Amino acid sequence: MSDILRSLKLLNIVFLSIILSGGLIVSAHAAASKQPVMVESSKSFTATVAGIKGAIKKKGLAIIFEANHQNMIAMVGGSTTPGVAIGFAKPQTGQKLLSKEPLANIEMPVRIAVRELANGKVYVIYYQPSYLFAHYNNPKLKKLGEKMDKMLGMIAKAGTQ
Repeated sequence: MSDILRSLKLLNIVFLSIILSGGLIVSAHAAASKQPVMVESSKSFTATVAGIKGAIKKKGLAIIFEANHQNMIAMVGGSTTPGVAIGFAKPQTGQKLLSKEPLANIEMPVRIAVRELANGKVYVIYYQPSYLFAHYNNPKLKKLGEKMDKMLGMIAKAGTQ
C-alpha cells in the first residue's frame, strides 16, 4: 500500500474519531452544557441526509465535503450504523469570520452530522457556532455566531421534519 493511501486512511480514521467523539444524546440546549446539539429526525437516515443537503443548498450554501462514516470504518475492516458528516460554507460568511478573527479558520467549513444509532433513531448533530467562536474571546464574533446558530437550527429542522 502506498504511503499516500496509508496517510489518507489514517486521516479518515482520525477525522471519524473527532466527529464521533463526545456525548451523543443531548438536548437542544446543548451549547450551554458544551455538548453538541442533537435533533431527532422523524425521517429515515437517507431521507434526513437528503433533507439536510437540500436545506443547505436552499440557503445558498456550498457543500464542501461529505464524509461517509460507514465507508471509513469499512476501510479498517469494521462496520457501523450509517453516519455522515457534511461540511458546508458560504464564502461571504467565511470572509466576515476571518476578517473578525483570522485564527477562526479552523471553524470553516461549518460541519453537521447525521447519525443512525443502533436503536434505529436518526439524529442531526452539530456544535453551535456561537459556542465554537466563544473560544476566541473576541466580542466581534458574537453576532455572527448567533446568526449562524439560527441558520444551523433552521437547516436541522428542515432536514428532520
